[in-house]
Amino acid sequence: MKSPARHHFPQIKIEKSQKWLYNPVLKKRFKDRPEERVRLTWLEYLLHQTDVKKSRIGFENPVKSLQAKNDLRADLILYNSSLEPHILVECKAENVALNRTTAEQAARYNQSVKARYIVLTNGVEDLWFEHNGGKTDEVSSRLNQIPNAAFQKKTDYWSDRGFLKANSGKKLADFMVDLLNSFWDEQFAGSKRYLAFQGDLEGLPLSHYYKLIDVDDDTRLAITLISGGHAGQYLLAIINEQGVSTGMVTVDLEKLISHQGSAVTVYRGGAVSLSDAGLSELFLEKSEPDYLKKMPHSLLNFFD
Repeated sequence: MKSPARHHFPQIKIEKSQKWLYNPVLKKRFKDRPEERVRLTWLEYLLHQTDVKKSRIGFENPVKSLQAKNDLRADLILYNSSLEPHILVECKAENVALNRTTAEQAARYNQSVKARYIVLTNGVEDLWFEHNGGKTDEVSSRLNQIPNAAFQKKTDYWSDRGFLKANSGKKLADFMVDLLNSFWDEQFAGSKRYLAFQGDLEGLPLSHYYKLIDVDDDTRLAITLISGGHAGQYLLAIINEQGVSTGMVTVDLEKLISHQGSAVTVYRGGAVSLSDAGLSELFLEKSEPDYLKKMPHSLLNFFD
C-alpha cells in the first residue's frame, strides 16, 4: 500500500553548509542518511496524522539475535497503553524494494521484540503484517489516521524542513506556503525523490527533496523549493540529459515577487547568465488553478 508518510518530510538543521536531520522527540540531530530520512519521515507522520503519543515511540531499541554477533537495533517500536511492544517499524531507504528479504529481517527482529504488528516501509510503500499464534498474515494499517486535509502545513512546518526562509515577512511567507502546499500536492506533475548533489547555494546544500518530471525518454527535470535559516528563498531546477546533469536554474523568489531585477541565474555549458523572462508572469497567475502546470515548460526554456 502507498505509505501515508510520503506526504511528510523530516526536520533538518543546517550548519556551515552541512545538512543534519533532526529528531524532534529525542531533540537530537543525525547524519543525513537514507534510512534515517525514512525513519524521521515516518515519525513526522506519526506525530501529525495519528493518535500515537510521543511517549510511546521507541527509537533504535537493542534487539537480541542468535544470528548476529552484536545486538541489532529496531528502527521504531510503538508501545501500547501497557507499555508493551505493539508495532515494530522497520525502515529501508527509498530505493530499496520491500520483498521477502526485508520481511525476513523484520521477522528476525520481532522474535525478540514480540510485537503483534510489523511494518516494513521505504517511505513510499508500506507493508503491514500481523503475527498471532505463530502465524504471520499481511494486513492493512492498524493506526488511527487523521485525513491529509485535516493537517495544515503552515509557515513553521515548511521552515523547519528546509523549504521556507526563517522569519520571512508576511508577503513572502503567504506566497511560499501557498506555493509549497500546491507544489507538493500529488496532483502536481512529477514524483517526490530525495536527490544528493555536491555543492551548495548560498550555504544551502543542493541535496534536497525534488519533484522529478520526465520531459522525454532522455531528459528529466528536477525541481524544488529551498531555503534554510536566514538564507535566501529559491526555486531550483536541474536538467538531466541521458543520465548526466547538464544545467541548473536558480530563481531568487524574493527578488521575483518584489520585482527587484534579474531573479534567474542559468548555469549551462560552463556559462552563467541572468534573466527573469516569463517567470514573473507565471507567478502572477497564481490565482489560476493550473498555473503550476506551466512551470516545467517555463523552466525548460532557460536551457535552450
